[in-house]
Amino acid sequence: MTELQDPIELYRQALANAPVPVEEHPPVIERAEVWPYPDLQRLWVRVQTSPFAAFPNLVFTVADPDDQTVCVMFMVEIRESYQSITLHLRQAPRPGEMYRLEIVLERAEAALDRRLIEFPLVFRQPEEATAG
Repeated sequence: MTELQDPIELYRQALANAPVPVEEHPPVIERAEVWPYPDLQRLWVRVQTSPFAAFPNLVFTVADPDDQTVCVMFMVEIRESYQSITLHLRQAPRPGEMYRLEIVLERAEAALDRRLIEFPLVFRQPEEATAG
């Protein structure tokens, strides 16, 4: 008769034999988009990073036309390379004016990559951008 192994011991062996992830290069922001919602008080942001072994942080900062910060969001130790989030503006929107979104990818308080997107605060369907 076959002897059963302890599940905890099987788990320990699997962890001991698991390959250690290694980064050839630090992760970078590969793609970033921002889309205002129809109410112009929220922004849909999509970010794609390159693969990573150690979990980085993402910092989002939105500035209005007067360069005043109207939204900040921190994502700590992201687990996936694709993020889709909604940011809420903390001041009344100024339709049609230019806003700025800064995205910083960081780890251990060191910036790995930065993306700056200037955009008009105007509702557009994402499909419209790819159709033209």
